[in-house]
Amino acid sequence: GQGKGKPQGQGKPQGQGKHRGGKGAQPPNPAEELKQPLERVLSRLPETQRRVLELRMGLTDGHPHDLADTARALGLSLSETREIEKRAFEHIREAVPLQQLQRFLQG
Repeated sequence: GQGKGKPQGQGKPQGQGKHRGGKGAQPPNPAEELKQPLERVLSRLPETQRRVLELRMGLTDGHPHDLADTARALGLSLSETREIEKRAFEHIREAVPLQQLQRFLQG
């Protein structure tokens, strides 16, 4: 087989090549599948709330960021970021019925 000798551990795993194999096509990233419906909901949020959730959920680069990274990226304190995230999720809970969110989570 040709599975050996593949360099790993350097840089980020995404974007290292232009492989588009038909046979071994990878399943879609769950974050990508949720991206469109989430973008509709996120577009209704104030900009800071939207940006916090995009970073936390990895919607901008495919890699979820922890609270500290998100705070640093946006120039906020941890407590500000936590509060903004909390308010954003409250807005989403009001805007999107729970059943709809559960459908996404169950795939």
